[in-house]
Amino acid sequence: MSVRSGGRRAAGRPLSLPRWWVAALAACVLVVVAVVVVVVRATVAPCRDELVGNPHSPLLDPARMEEQSDDRLDRLAGAVEDLDAPFGDVVAGVGYDYDQWLHVYGTEKGILAFTKNNAPVTLLDADSLKARWSLRPESKRIAWDASGDRFLLLDLAKGEATRVSAYDMADGRRVWCASLGQEQASGDPVATTFLGDGDVLTALPDGPKVALTRLSAGTGKEVWSRSYSGLARADYLGPLTDQLVVAGGSEEFQLAEQAPDAKGGPAIAALDAGDGSPAWSWSAEPGAIAHVVGVDSGLVVVVERGPGGVRMLALSDDGTQRWSTEPEDAAYETTLRDGVVVMKSASALYGYDAQTGEQLWKKPVPTDRTYFPYGFTLGQMPSLDDAHLLVPTTTDLVVLDVHDGSQVTYPLPVDGINTTYWPYQLLATPDLLGVVTNTGAVVARRVSTGSTTGG
Repeated sequence: MSVRSGGRRAAGRPLSLPRWWVAALAACVLVVVAVVVVVVRATVAPCRDELVGNPHSPLLDPARMEEQSDDRLDRLAGAVEDLDAPFGDVVAGVGYDYDQWLHVYGTEKGILAFTKNNAPVTLLDADSLKARWSLRPESKRIAWDASGDRFLLLDLAKGEATRVSAYDMADGRRVWCASLGQEQASGDPVATTFLGDGDVLTALPDGPKVALTRLSAGTGKEVWSRSYSGLARADYLGPLTDQLVVAGGSEEFQLAEQAPDAKGGPAIAALDAGDGSPAWSWSAEPGAIAHVVGVDSGLVVVVERGPGGVRMLALSDDGTQRWSTEPEDAAYETTLRDGVVVMKSASALYGYDAQTGEQLWKKPVPTDRTYFPYGFTLGQMPSLDDAHLLVPTTTDLVVLDVHDGSQVTYPLPVDGINTTYWPYQLLATPDLLGVVTNTGAVVARRVSTGSTTGG
């Protein structure tokens, strides 16, 4: 998984990024990889994050929504209430004055709610939507991740060693805290992923290299820590096989800003999860930037942009190229869902088979107006189930079947001028659906449709 400062990325796809390599080829590989042992501080300074007494939800229940006077929230709640299944009754909401005050994320244990101005992160119970716990980060610069019964918080305070803390999702209790030997400055990469046994893998900058550290699931103690070159910005970090993890690549937005002086060269690597030893590495073409889209059944899907244009390719678990294709319309914005790479260009959405690179479908989108909301990122959109992606547009919510490109639309209110009601974030869990706009957020129960989209 990967991480961003102050937010969540994925791996896998929550926290941060990838880097790794092979010692088997000795001199040749070590020139590229430059593996160095990194020391994790044995003495850990006290973790400064603390639980908040009497936590409360940033959302209002329907009764309190009725009591407040907020026409914009009422209109949004009414529109969501009128939607067909899988949208059910509105069970919570809140209004505010623009500025993206609220962010919500679905987890196995409920909804994680973040508000602005360094307020606590709060876990809302999936059934009652009452606050289970609130945790107030000491630093204004954080990254986070969540998996199963663990919530992971990275303290990225400027000029200080990065602290990693694990908390119990049930009650917010701190399980462990570890201090790593690297600092993370604004704009630097940072990533995390959870391994199969619950251990945590982190990726942080270490001068011109990237440091990877494996921490024990139960204690946070270091299992191994190494530093690598040739991982680009290590935007992706996640399991490849039972024995290997893959790390490397640059953030997707770097593809849009691809510069003529991009160096290319070593950018992605696979490492032995047991000890961090390199297994193989892959290099981007001269002048190119590479972004790891994700992993599908042992294949690493990569988008590369260079002087010659855009190509998408897949690497096998031994590092060899399985296939390569030039995406239509030079599309590079992507997400990988259920074996399909969904891509977006200015004029269409596309589906590509992750195992073969074959284009499966194309869905044109309007080009005579703004269609996707500003700040739209395809990879951040939630899935309703394996096959269906929930996507916002400036007029509707769209349920997209990733296998054939077919769509079902659900209308939402828009004002057409100030983008007041354009969703900038959507939420989907097995029990809840949420719509967050610039002026309010609404959460509704999820009901069955009798089909796969109904959960």
